[in-house]
Amino acid sequence: MQSSAFRILSAVVTVLLSVALAGLILLTLRNQPTVTIQPAPTASPTQTPTVTATPFQTLGADLIVPEGGYRFRPLLGYAVTLQGAAVALTHALSDAAASVSTATIGLETRPQGASGARPNQSLADVLMQVAQPFIDQTQAQTGAVEALTIDGVDAVAVTLTGELDGAPIGGRIVVAQPDDDRLFIAAGTAPLPTWEEETDAALTHVLESVAFFTPAPPVAMATATPTVAPSPQPASQTPRADATPAPTVPAVMIIEPTATGAISPTATPVISITTLLAPSPTPSPTARATTQPWSLITDPNWMNELVVAGNTIWVATDGGALAWTRGSATPVKFTTLNGLTSNRLTAVADCALPNLGVIFGSDAGLQIVDPAAGGWRQLTSANSDLSYDDIVDLACDPEAGYLVVGYAQHGIDVYDEARNTWRHLDRNSGLAFNRVRALAVVGALDEIWVVGEEGVTVAAGADSTFYTAANSPLESNRLGAVVAAPDGVVWLGGDGVLYRVAGESWTVYNAEEVNDANFPVRLITGLALADDGALWLGDIDGAVCRFDPATRTCTTAFRAAPGMATAPLTSLTLDAAGQVYFTTAGDGFSVYDGAGWQRFARPPAGIRGNAVRAATVAPSGALWIVTEAGVQRVIAPERAPALLPPVPIDAATIQAIHVADNGDLWVGGAGAAMWNGQTWTTYTLTDGLAGAVIQAIAVDSRGRVWLGAEAGVSIWNGESFFNLTRATGLPDANIRALLADGDAMWIGSGGGGLYRFERNQLEVLNADNMKLPSDVITALALTADGALLVGTDAGLAELRAGVVAPVPEIGERAVTHILAVDATMWVGTIGDGLFYNLGASWQQATTQNILPSNHVTALTDFGNAVWVGGASGGLARYDLSSKEE
Repeated sequence: MQSSAFRILSAVVTVLLSVALAGLILLTLRNQPTVTIQPAPTASPTQTPTVTATPFQTLGADLIVPEGGYRFRPLLGYAVTLQGAAVALTHALSDAAASVSTATIGLETRPQGASGARPNQSLADVLMQVAQPFIDQTQAQTGAVEALTIDGVDAVAVTLTGELDGAPIGGRIVVAQPDDDRLFIAAGTAPLPTWEEETDAALTHVLESVAFFTPAPPVAMATATPTVAPSPQPASQTPRADATPAPTVPAVMIIEPTATGAISPTATPVISITTLLAPSPTPSPTARATTQPWSLITDPNWMNELVVAGNTIWVATDGGALAWTRGSATPVKFTTLNGLTSNRLTAVADCALPNLGVIFGSDAGLQIVDPAAGGWRQLTSANSDLSYDDIVDLACDPEAGYLVVGYAQHGIDVYDEARNTWRHLDRNSGLAFNRVRALAVVGALDEIWVVGEEGVTVAAGADSTFYTAANSPLESNRLGAVVAAPDGVVWLGGDGVLYRVAGESWTVYNAEEVNDANFPVRLITGLALADDGALWLGDIDGAVCRFDPATRTCTTAFRAAPGMATAPLTSLTLDAAGQVYFTTAGDGFSVYDGAGWQRFARPPAGIRGNAVRAATVAPSGALWIVTEAGVQRVIAPERAPALLPPVPIDAATIQAIHVADNGDLWVGGAGAAMWNGQTWTTYTLTDGLAGAVIQAIAVDSRGRVWLGAEAGVSIWNGESFFNLTRATGLPDANIRALLADGDAMWIGSGGGGLYRFERNQLEVLNADNMKLPSDVITALALTADGALLVGTDAGLAELRAGVVAPVPEIGERAVTHILAVDATMWVGTIGDGLFYNLGASWQQATTQNILPSNHVTALTDFGNAVWVGGASGGLARYDLSSKEE
């Protein structure tokens, strides 16, 4: 027998005329995890013919419904279930024993004919036709039809009160016609007291946020499979990125982070989150009548740390922040497109101190989830008491009242809530070093353990102790993790070794010492304490062990077990229920529930990795990029890239990539490597290269490959190298840029200016004879009308008809890359982001509005779009077919 809650939902579903949505709501009822966060209480609004503001809270993110052609802002505490053009928002009421225990809001668009509406039928008649099944099922009384507007579109609404299983219910149905052949239908219903006190206002709030756009073509429908347990599907069951995506996101819950009270910045800007990523791919209209030209492509599977806060798993990744609600198959991703000021997030903590909450560390300060303000806000050295911005670790204990912030290059900051004070410690004030790797705190700031490359500093009040391999039992200074127990014992993870420090007493554990083959043998990068005194540890290769100090054994151990992510392990933690989580650099995260492991990862889309080293477009039209994950061909923003076998030179050193006319792919860094489609071939000094580090690559009109190195140019004719160096006449042999121009080759040097080489003749242009901004030439490009753009470490100049003119809008900024596409110009810099001119004026893009990084490492055009690579944070893509006005 169906429950009353389901019957009332069925009435709404009937109103929405969607069989698919009915099935989806049934799944939601059967599988939705318990909602513990209730929406903010609101006063009952006065019925008016226009939509008025209400104080409901959202995360500030719009959910895009591409097939429906609309977007809206979900409410905190409501489960969101999406299928095709229909959405259901459900909220479990606190009185679960009541005959009707769910409040529901439904939204859908349908072709006018599919809704049963007749041509020239009035909108009021359509409304009553839609409402009739609800009226029949609940014996509802209707109010007067009211006129209102939704996103500037005329709409009508009717309020209904009826009865189900003897319990009074209330509801409202709204119909609008955003275009000639499409109807938008919204409906809400709940037990009458809840409807009057809350749900009516909730529906009004959702309607306020609705914006219409042209619907996307429908995707092929896939059968929705019920999720039995309230946990996400393992990534092994996730469809490939190049497969047709399933249109259902079961039970996506947006959970409000812990309320917080008062670390106050001097000026804290709030940046609205503009896009909540729903099933991929989705259109991203950011205005009601325009198309957003910018998009971001990141790889959030490169994870650094996670924290479980309530019902949500928050993950700090190199590709943005993930909010992964337990019970959903798809996480929400946030990037600089959505309010962050850095995509590379190094740490995360649930820190319920005043004015904090869920906080992320980044190279741009603290990134703070701010649901009350509808977005993200930042604490930086410019607007708060933070001393610096390069955050690598966080240690927070709301009960003890502290937050410790670790910096990559600048020591630590300590916030003491009881004293309401900040203090800074570095090499000049208590630490033995400034470069921090990990933190742990004993008690209420009794001791702060700071792990760095040089060893460990223990800061205790006015005193500090410094431990290294030279003065302690540490076998080496290479440490990957640290954790402090409630009894003051501190555990340190080393290279295949575990240290227990109790006061002045040290105990050392390793595989040989404990005589346990399951003990991790590589660098321990994850440590977490269980309530029973056991210690969970994981090494960089992904070996995980539950270590019992009493028996000195791994009572449970895993290596490459089913469901375990396989990339390098970056962190390990436990939740309140004792489940074990570990994150990886490239393969998502895994969870152990006591019975087995499950892996969670976003389907690969666009790129692998986030630190873009170089990019190029092949003569065949393929886009190739290099990241920390390797050399790969980008197929499309929503599809998995094609990754080549590992390049035989250090990928971290690669600065240049180019595809020759014959299809050979060349990369340059610590040497050169060439991919012929089957195998890699490497070239070094012993093979005839002029220098050890390749910084630029180009192909001349004769098909020869030019490799610019720190000590000259090497020209490959297919069999051997011919070198141009200081010995052969180069004023400066540090070659930073190369550009073919007909039969000539432009050569940018690191101190000798700009060279033009043609027919074995070398022409030198520099700051003295041509008034270049600098003799350090870093980038070159030709415009459509034949001018040469010259980037330097002190600005940009244009060389036209033998005359050099500076580009004043760039100033004296250090230029990294230049791109000219038709009448547009694009200039990347080292620290000031991207400057671009679409034909009318120069504009600047930074991490404050879109870029993945303010250090631009790649610029190229592919697929009628400009692709911008960042030193971190992934790729930005500008669609040239939808230029900003």
